[in-house]
Amino acid sequence: MNQLLAILSFIIVIAVTIPYMRDIVQGRAKPARAARFMFFAMLLLALAQQHSLGGGYVLAVTIGEFISSLLLLGLAVKYGVGGLSKSDLICYMLLIIDVVVWLTTKNALLALHLTVLADMISFWPTVSKTWREPSSETSLFFWGGSIAPLLSIIAGGSLDYSAIIFPIYLSLVNLIEVTLINRK
Repeated sequence: MNQLLAILSFIIVIAVTIPYMRDIVQGRAKPARAARFMFFAMLLLALAQQHSLGGGYVLAVTIGEFISSLLLLGLAVKYGVGGLSKSDLICYMLLIIDVVVWLTTKNALLALHLTVLADMISFWPTVSKTWREPSSETSLFFWGGSIAPLLSIIAGGSLDYSAIIFPIYLSLVNLIEVTLINRK
């Protein structure tokens, strides 16, 4: 059952990415370029950090998010908005600090906390853009991004803090985006 839930969480992430990609190509969604680049980099880090902490089935959602992020980064370069604002540069610096701390301390949990922090900050270009233009994002994509991590936690079968922090974070930030997109 746990393996099935892990696979389901992966499938949800990929499945909601496909209509989001279509919306980007058709101009209905406009991803923030800097955020997409940072999400890709941070998901790569989170995947490595979770793996080193023994992530198990919880990794399914992070793998799905990583693949999704890679695909969306490619589209954001061509169809996205934004660039190198001051907040983007701060996020890049946090990302570099995250990597340096992880490599020097060999403390994957500390680095995972820094990844979550850096990801929160890098999510700002998307939140800011969606606040101004709610129709520039696709709600279904973010709904999937809030449900799939919760399924991966159930699949993981453990409520160990190091295993659930990243999926819980992913679920919460996606719910924030859903709320912004669907606000009246």
